[in-house]
Amino acid sequence: MEEAERTIIISSRELVDHAVLTRKRNELQFKRDLLAKSGAKDGDLHLKAIDEEIASVESKLSPIGKKLAAADMLTLVPARKEIAELTQKINGFSRSELEQAVKSKSGEAYELMKKRAALTKSNYERREDIARLTILLNTLPRKDGEALRSLIEENSGPDVDVSFLPKEKQQELVNLASRLGRQCCVFAGSFSLDKKKVDGAELKPADEVRRTVGGRTVWVDAKRLAEFEENERLIAQLLAKIQAKAAEKQSRKLTEEEAVYFEKIQSDYLSALQKRSELVGGFELNETAKVYRKQQPE
Repeated sequence: MEEAERTIIISSRELVDHAVLTRKRNELQFKRDLLAKSGAKDGDLHLKAIDEEIASVESKLSPIGKKLAAADMLTLVPARKEIAELTQKINGFSRSELEQAVKSKSGEAYELMKKRAALTKSNYERREDIARLTILLNTLPRKDGEALRSLIEENSGPDVDVSFLPKEKQQELVNLASRLGRQCCVFAGSFSLDKKKVDGAELKPADEVRRTVGGRTVWVDAKRLAEFEENERLIAQLLAKIQAKAAEKQSRKLTEEEAVYFEKIQSDYLSALQKRSELVGGFELNETAKVYRKQQPE
């Protein structure tokens, strides 16, 4: 069998899209269930609109889901064990007990659901860095990827040798793990969570500050934070000017001087966006990994 038939290319963009679309589908289905409980019937306009939206989301989610289902890849879920344990405890309550817990916002079941929701929300907010780290782990030998995954997911465990990786990949690893809340370093060629080794480590996470841009989490070099924030103010100002001038253009013909000004602010806006990409680093989701297909039963 040709290698192309035995392998699949998975990208960080696909992993992020899968997370976003899955969340959207679940939210729509939850909304539909609430309406149905409130007496809405199939065929009602509001239910029909939700059904159409669910179908649209499913059409986008399905090809990605099939691709991921066929790929024999390592998946990364920070606090996976804790989330599973919380889910098991929550499933021990009856449906009526859970509904009452949500209504009263109190009791053991509610506290368990709140704790699980906080963990899953944190993972969702950091979905891009989880996707990038997932791709990185899947470019490593399986045994090494599994060892690092276990260490990062549960935030504890023995050091893992990464000396075979180029220095830039080691740095990427500690940066991404740090973004997920892991205090880590590379000490004597091994990825470590031991705080005592940080001072003598050859590689430490970059000094980055977390910010949000257009609903996305981005990381900025602490030394360039002031530059980043000034550029964000410029982007907002230019966008407001562009929108105002575009509205004018729809109602009347711009003078030659105004047309030149309009072109100038659009050019400045594009330059500011380009600078944003430079300042946050890794703004694009273009990481990929080649993984084997799952073996089919004979």
